[in-house]
Amino acid sequence: MKLVYSHPNSMILGSMSGALNEEGIETEIRNDILGGAAGEIAPGETWIELWVINEAQAEAATQRIKEILEQPERDDRLCNRCQESNPVTFDVCWQCGELV
Repeated sequence: MKLVYSHPNSMILGSMSGALNEEGIETEIRNDILGGAAGEIAPGETWIELWVINEAQAEAATQRIKEILEQPERDDRLCNRCQESNPVTFDVCWQCGELV
């Protein structure tokens, strides 16, 4: 096994694990119960770790994680009704209320 990623947020680690599993890379999450020790031990020691079971897949796992972290910002969307620019996170146009 080989450590490929570490982060303090368990949701992010779970997402990374799922993305790697979709690629056929089996993973194991460790240190997920150390959050309660925050403040008692060094902060980096409480971070959750993502390990790859098969060390031969570690490089592919690291590359996939890098790709996920480097995803570019998405462009705004134009409303079909009023042509106003809306952030990609909006489902409804902030200007006219139309679904975007």
